[in-house]
Amino acid sequence: MTIKDIAASKEYRSVVEDYRDTCLWFAGNVFEPKDRMQLEQVLSSIESYGDMAAYKRVGRIRKWL
Repeated sequence: MTIKDIAASKEYRSVVEDYRDTCLWFAGNVFEPKDRMQLEQVLSSIESYGDMAAYKRVGRIRKWL
């Protein structure tokens, strides 16, 4: 899967929306990763500052990389 495919996926968009306020407040209202580094920043922030459910959801997304 490409970064663009991951960013467009329902699961990615859902986890970003669910944890935007608590884990991604620094990213503004719209965040579309343009490369692997930006995607890693988003996923790492959600893993670090989210709850166990967020950690598991990010783990499923990471399998696509």
